[in-house]
Amino acid sequence: MGNYKDIEVEFVERTLKLISQYESILNKFEFSEQYNYTLLLNCMLGLIVVPKETNLSHIPTDRLTTGLKKDMGLVYSTISEDIHTLRDLIIGLRHSISHFNIAVTSDLDDEKNIINHFDFFNDKDGKNYLICRFYASELLPILRYYGSWYISNKEKFSK
Repeated sequence: MGNYKDIEVEFVERTLKLISQYESILNKFEFSEQYNYTLLLNCMLGLIVVPKETNLSHIPTDRLTTGLKKDMGLVYSTISEDIHTLRDLIIGLRHSISHFNIAVTSDLDDEKNIINHFDFFNDKDGKNYLICRFYASELLPILRYYGSWYISNKEKFSK
C-alpha cells in the first residue's frame, strides 16, 4: 500500500477496510483466537480519535433522534441523556477511548465469556458517568456508519 495523499480521509477509509479484511478471515480461527472486538476497539482510535483531533468541524451535528440511532444500527444500545448530537457522542467517545475509560461486559457466566456490551465512561466532577453502552452486535454498524459519514462530510466541505 502506498503513501497517503489525504491522510485524514484515507486513514479512516483504510481503517474501515482493515475491519472488512479481518471479517473475511475471522472464521478461519478458533473461537478462542478471534479478536474481532479487540480489533474494533483499536480501530476506534482511527475512526473516532484521529478525525476528532484533526478536524472537529467535519463531525456531524445532527440530533440523536430515534430515526438516526436506527440508521446507525443502534437498537438496544443506550446513550446518556446528556448527549444530544452525533458530535456530542463522538467527542464523549473520543475522551473515553483516549483515556481507555471503557468497560467490557459479559452478561453470561459461562466459560466462553462472550462479550455482550461495551460501556464508555467519562469523568465529570470527579465521578465516572456513562456516555453510552453499545451492545457488541451494534459496535461495528455504528463505526461503519460514522466512518462513512465522516468521509463524505470531509470530502463535501473540503471542496
